[in-house]
Amino acid sequence: MRLWRTLAALLLFCATSIALAEPIKLIVPTAAGGGTDGFFRVLAKEATPFFKDPIVVINVPGAGGTIGVAQMVHSSPDGQTLAAVWLGPVTVSPHTMKVAYTPNDYIPVIQLTSAPYVFCVHPDFAATEGKSFIEELRKNPDKYTYGDDGAGGPGQLAAERIFRAMKVKARDIPYKGAGETLTGFLGKHIDIYVGSVPPILQYAQTGRANCVLLSSADKIASLPSASGLRELGIPDEELILWRGVLAPKGTPPGKIAELEVGFEKAASAPATRKFLDDAGEQLLIRKGAALRQYIDKEYEALGKLANALNLTPQ
Repeated sequence: MRLWRTLAALLLFCATSIALAEPIKLIVPTAAGGGTDGFFRVLAKEATPFFKDPIVVINVPGAGGTIGVAQMVHSSPDGQTLAAVWLGPVTVSPHTMKVAYTPNDYIPVIQLTSAPYVFCVHPDFAATEGKSFIEELRKNPDKYTYGDDGAGGPGQLAAERIFRAMKVKARDIPYKGAGETLTGFLGKHIDIYVGSVPPILQYAQTGRANCVLLSSADKIASLPSASGLRELGIPDEELILWRGVLAPKGTPPGKIAELEVGFEKAASAPATRKFLDDAGEQLLIRKGAALRQYIDKEYEALGKLANALNLTPQ
């Protein structure tokens, strides 16, 4: 009887401990589905073994990701509520709409991925790589149209950052995302596709599109004909699609260090690497002071660009 009582007490203790375990809430500020949500769901699953508490992904879409980030920054700074973000709500949207936070309201925990935007043209376009593409735009200011992910979106800012640095002009035709931009491009409603790599990749491989330029400093293996910005002499003008994790201001340094270690290990897991390979993205780790410096520099540069394009909220 005493043994049974001991076992019952032990089982009750274990059940109570499990019930009291507070999960890590990973806020993904998009609707379910899509690249950002998919990546962080894989990452959360792979990261769970490295933390004491389970990880729960919570989708909080709206206002370009800024609603979810605002929810994170106003949560308790105990490391149990995080935001899983891409560059949009961090360094882009704060310059194009009113948001309920500043860069000082969060701690950048870790950057995990990197992927360029790509510029692709039709096979009969008078350019085959980055330098000749820029020269064609220079000879014909405002003749050509490019599609992107919407006014004030990262695609438009990536394009305009490059065009202004090279002193060329093209006309922006905003779409709602890379899928719509691709449809417009394949239908020849626009001259230039500006968007993420995966939607256009099969058309580049079959000759229906010629991808000539990347928004990253360096080239990528999946599109060997596309020039990086280093070849144009403007590597500092790169704007890439990156994803990372943020924590509320005031989260203890020890907790931040624990999160860094766990998420970095998860990012190297085979399932995570496969997701990135399939999406045409690269693993890129930044953390600590290096990540804060990177975000602050991008935030400042994109703020100036948004102001020059009259995209700042009135």
